[in-house]
Amino acid sequence: MFAALVFGLTTISAVPPVSLSYTSFRGLEVKVGDVALIEGSGFQYYEKGWTKGYFSSAWKPVKVYPGENGSFTVIADSDDGEVANRQTFYPTEKGFRATAEFRWRGEKPVMLEYTLGRLWAPLVDQGSLSLDGAQVPMLDKPVKEGSTFEQRIFGQGRQLVFNAPAARVTMTSRQPVYVMDARNYTIEWADGKELFWLGLNNQEIKPQGTVQFEYELTIDPVTQPGADRTELALAKQPIHSAQGPDVKRFPIVPKPKIFDRGSGYLACGGGFDLSLPAGLEGEKAWFERFIGGSWDWEKAGQPVSVRVSVSPGVTKSNGYRLEVGDSGVVIVGQSLEGARYGLRTLAQMVQSQGQSIVLPRATVTDWPSAQWRGAHLFVGPTAVAFQGKLSDRVLAPVKLNKIVLQAEQTQWKALPGIENPITMKTPDLVKLVEHYRTLGFEFIPLVQSMGHMEWFFRNDKNLELAVNPKIPYTIDVRKARTREILNQLWGEVADLTKPKVFHFGLDEIDNRGIDDKNLTTRLWQQGVPLLQKIAADHDAEMMLWGDMLLAQGEAVDAMHAPSKEAAVVRRNMLKKGTYVADWHYRNDPNPETFDRSLKLFKDLGLRPIASTWYRPNNIRGFTLSAIRNDAGVLQTTWAGYESSEANMVREFQQFSAFILMAEYAWSGRTEMPDKLGYDPAELMQRWYFGGRQIVKAVDGFALGPAGGEVEKIGPYKIQKMEPQQLFGVTTSRAFASPHHLTLPIDQPAKAIILALDSAATITDVALAGHAIVHYTDGSKSDHEIRYGMHVRSVRDTKATMASPRKNTVSAVRIETGGKRVKSVELVASHSAAGLRLHGVTIL
Repeated sequence: MFAALVFGLTTISAVPPVSLSYTSFRGLEVKVGDVALIEGSGFQYYEKGWTKGYFSSAWKPVKVYPGENGSFTVIADSDDGEVANRQTFYPTEKGFRATAEFRWRGEKPVMLEYTLGRLWAPLVDQGSLSLDGAQVPMLDKPVKEGSTFEQRIFGQGRQLVFNAPAARVTMTSRQPVYVMDARNYTIEWADGKELFWLGLNNQEIKPQGTVQFEYELTIDPVTQPGADRTELALAKQPIHSAQGPDVKRFPIVPKPKIFDRGSGYLACGGGFDLSLPAGLEGEKAWFERFIGGSWDWEKAGQPVSVRVSVSPGVTKSNGYRLEVGDSGVVIVGQSLEGARYGLRTLAQMVQSQGQSIVLPRATVTDWPSAQWRGAHLFVGPTAVAFQGKLSDRVLAPVKLNKIVLQAEQTQWKALPGIENPITMKTPDLVKLVEHYRTLGFEFIPLVQSMGHMEWFFRNDKNLELAVNPKIPYTIDVRKARTREILNQLWGEVADLTKPKVFHFGLDEIDNRGIDDKNLTTRLWQQGVPLLQKIAADHDAEMMLWGDMLLAQGEAVDAMHAPSKEAAVVRRNMLKKGTYVADWHYRNDPNPETFDRSLKLFKDLGLRPIASTWYRPNNIRGFTLSAIRNDAGVLQTTWAGYESSEANMVREFQQFSAFILMAEYAWSGRTEMPDKLGYDPAELMQRWYFGGRQIVKAVDGFALGPAGGEVEKIGPYKIQKMEPQQLFGVTTSRAFASPHHLTLPIDQPAKAIILALDSAATITDVALAGHAIVHYTDGSKSDHEIRYGMHVRSVRDTKATMASPRKNTVSAVRIETGGKRVKSVELVASHSAAGLRLHGVTIL
């Protein structure tokens, strides 16, 4: 659209454009080349003192209308006509200009909060900020966690000037604009991000009144110093045992109730000979897949005898007793399910020793603290392969036993014409369900059947069945055709998957398109009996989300009944024994916080399932509450509506949360999440991406001066060097560094290990760089280095998903297949990342 900031990728002089976009719920995004300078905006109307909210841009989609010369106008109105908002954005030579108008047609004054933009802090926090000419001290250190909004404010001004290493960013406004440090701020839009909030709050709008704003953003680039390419010739040093078993051993997860360690080890070099009772035949294949996928060793000797049986009195419900002795392994389960869990523990006990694998001699007595332990996932075109691996490598080992599969995006015969790129074919759904059952999971289909019905109306189908066809979100269960389709749809679900429980959804059914909360209850009174009958007709029990059953004061959050009277009416519609997936996402580690709703449902004869999100304290508090209230636990994921490995990578913390929930739900241990003795994300990386660990170490070479410090990262030894910085825009050093770094190798190699991190945190899965391997025969291979998968920044403490990580540095393996390598070229592909090389090992 127009030139702005020097964030060149291929040449120093390249000047990428500034681009503006606006989407519903997220708001404004301003990108300079591949860097998001502003990543969100919004507004909300509220009663003075924040006692009541009237409207938020996060509640309803907006309409965007293109104008002349790249301008566009954003319209957002409330359904009741009380709120009307119009924003227009005009591109300029160095940025953009914006005008905004907010109207209020209510009967008493309201307050307005207007977020002009959420500025990506790393772009500017190594520079300075002035407000109307007054300097603000210290941008580089975030305000301490737990600080209030007011404590986080740097100040306000009509002219905001950020002087950063790569650019001068200036905002001018007619009204004073606040700058607030949102790093470490406990609010959803700031969670896990590094942002500065730019905006206005407590702007009063009188009844029938209007307020207007105008501001402009300009970006003045700084010329990049330094060369675009450089070569780093380093000496080769032999390094003994350059690759071997990872010295970091994880504990058994979940932690067993009783683990009595004997003396010595039982050699397992010959593998395992499993003797299983009827009903556990599928466990042999799983056990072999897990061990074979975890260890690379040469089989030698006799296999270890593993004898599995069932004896109801051996432990508490669904527990097991496992003994590793001189003659082999004996597992006795309290039930078939308990025996299965004994095998899952045994698989984790295997470790490397010498040049083979062994089992520590021990006796384990164990049982689950919560009997119902489930994972919530979606479907998709690649879900069979993805969830097949996820269940094998993660969900089964941590002893989960239920799978709630949100399956609307399936090619249902009852609903032709709604297919889309993430639709799953029904044979694939059947295949996935069968796989889960072979692993001992109970399959529970979830198909939204009243609200959240966007999938039902996709491609403009079935609009005549919407409560509000203009906002097709809730289906009208009063209509005969709706009832007919729901019967057909669930009949198809039952025929294909034969579940014992139907999850009908039923959360947030009036989020959009319904202003009359009494109508919601009337729809509930029509819809719930229909769905109960559908479940009964197929000999299934009913399950639903719990938020529409709770009014203010009856839970910690997610209380969407308009009154206690309405909540009682809705709860009274449910039959005793109905499963209520009681979701609450408050990030609070205290079980007492979550007791209210679980006790309420329990006292009514319902079966509550504490439904957690990925937040560690939420998982601890809610799961421990579930245990003491004899409830189940369901770990929910909201990583898009398609289940795929790519979405898991983007939302890795939501998936490693399965491990954390399973830990608390099974073991019942009470330590805080950071005191468990391991990082669930690291364990997830090891199990899912870590591959087979070799047990016989191999030698190699390191690049760098002799005598350098050697550090082990995962299975690899790295001789550390002074970090070699590549180009990035967030620090002065990175901004002066080259885009290309060439490392001469000139020898055969099976693989090359690059020890990497980055200067800045960027979006997970974003392409941070390339490692281009040049071979002596003239060929080359290109290997992507993606943020979150292979590298993370010095300020990002999370595990890298596809590479082992220690402190800030990840060991990225580049396969070279034994060919003779001429050189490796490291390329900075993302303007902000600023890759850093800490060492090179050649295998």
